[in-house]
Amino acid sequence: MIEVSETTAFMIYLCMTLGPLFGLWAFQHYSGRHKKVDMTSQQLFVCEYCHFCYLDHLSQPVTRCPQCQSYNSKK
Repeated sequence: MIEVSETTAFMIYLCMTLGPLFGLWAFQHYSGRHKKVDMTSQQLFVCEYCHFCYLDHLSQPVTRCPQCQSYNSKK
């Protein structure tokens, strides 16, 4: 049987639990960096009443603010 001190056992436990968590975080962090938002069909609008910025489709002449629910027209 292999003798392991309490400190070594605690360090092995930490590496076994935190290592996979760190690996999963690193994978998610670096795989999400290459995603780009396609904004060709949407335009940035600013609400005339509450000044909230939001994205909406270009084809709609009147848009609705998601925050205050008021209608805004294109300018």
